Amino acid sequence: DMWQEMMRLTLAIVGKTLFDADVESEAPEIGKALTDVMQLFGRITNPLGGLLDKLPLPANIRWIKAKARLDSTIYRMIDERRASGEDRGDLLSMLLLAQDEEGDGSSMTNEQLRNEAMTLFIAGHETTANALTWTWYLLSQHPSVEARLHDEIDTVLAGQLPTAADVARLPYTEMVFAEAMRLYPPAWTLGRRVLTDYPVGPYTVPANAIVLMSPWVMHHDSRFFPDPFKFDPERWTPE
Repeated sequence: DMWQEMMRLTLAIVGKTLFDADVESEAPEIGKALTDVMQLFGRITNPLGGLLDKLPLPANIRWIKAKARLDSTIYRMIDERRASGEDRGDLLSMLLLAQDEEGDGSSMTNEQLRNEAMTLFIAGHETTANALTWTWYLLSQHPSVEARLHDEIDTVLAGQLPTAADVARLPYTEMVFAEAMRLYPPAWTLGRRVLTDYPVGPYTVPANAIVLMSPWVMHHDSRFFPDPFKFDPERWTPE
């Protein structure tokens, strides 16, 4: 199951780069918790969501358990880092060192650290795994694109592992990923809560409304992308 493999891979990477921690062994449990959280995303658009959250429904019990599982990992890393006081040059160290320069100079509470860390933990893990999985699927269906991708990687990297500095030297690779994310955007819907009544053209969006925009719909609109369901990395040339 390529998706599970990519979830394990991206979890290991995000754990190391953001928190300098080894969380790969927890991948199955964290992956299940993330899946439960994502499946309940639609609750925020339900007018009865606030009421439903208070009922002992199976979905609510799954949500509570999933949240507790994710929190246990994040809070453990925060506690370990606070105890050591070590600056490892990762994101968690930066957050711990951050101070409120416009206020009283205080540092973040554990809850604030958890909120920041959880956002990046999920954003850098599940969505990246989805993007990679769909990319491998599309390459498996388009052998000529796959061959050209391999040719560029072999020529440019010559067997070496890539670094950030190599991205500019891999234009076709970048085009492949861009087209894969156009066809299968990892974040297929984006939501924002309106704080105050907000005019949009002839309409007024009322305060507290949830506004949703779907990149998937936009990316498959022929007004913007001719032959929108075709996998064509060549759309992303500079021309």
